[in-house]
Amino acid sequence: EAIHYETLEETYQVQRCFTGKDRVCDTTYKIDTTTKDDYQCCNVETPNCYMEEQVINDVTCTNTVEFNCQREKSTKNDGYGQKEVVCTRTPKQDCYNIPRKIQVEVCKTDVHRYCEKFSNIFPFPVEEQNCHFEPKKICELQQKTRPKKAKKYSYTKDCKEQPREICDQCEKKSIQPVCDMQERLQCSYVPKESCKDEAKQYCHKVEKVVVKEVCDMKFDTKYL
Repeated sequence: EAIHYETLEETYQVQRCFTGKDRVCDTTYKIDTTTKDDYQCCNVETPNCYMEEQVINDVTCTNTVEFNCQREKSTKNDGYGQKEVVCTRTPKQDCYNIPRKIQVEVCKTDVHRYCEKFSNIFPFPVEEQNCHFEPKKICELQQKTRPKKAKKYSYTKDCKEQPREICDQCEKKSIQPVCDMQERLQCSYVPKESCKDEAKQYCHKVEKVVVKEVCDMKFDTKYL
């Protein structure tokens, strides 16, 4: 509202004012929804299991004893006499691998891209006019016989935009993977040690001195 003064010559005017109503409209927004086709994708993980042939080694070990036999002088009779055979024992282990083929289940995770088209709800703003009446002062001038300064009211439209965030709730569909847990048997090969003792006899030759009487008939004399 702005006030201006004007000078009226010839006759004066009497200002007569009264209150009226002016229609004022505000622009508001609300949320509305519409149904459109939606296309969504998601990654789905699935296990991929198969049997694979592998080679394991069965280890077989043999523990033996090596004998080393030698003649040594006897400590009896001041070192004189027949030499004795003395054997020393040396442990020995021989191992070798026996390859064996087995079937082992191997599982890997495969990732697949799954997409689906369906109807979904999409929100959008809708503009509305909210109108109401505001009181307005209206003045009129009545002419009189003498000049007088009078107030004259003039109105200008003044609008300001006020940013405002509008929010609402709506239900939307989305694609998500649904997983079920399944129990699977998992086998593993654990080495098991199995031992057995076998009795074996070690033999060696020992020289043995035997006294034997030998007779020679050439040196035999006979008296007649």
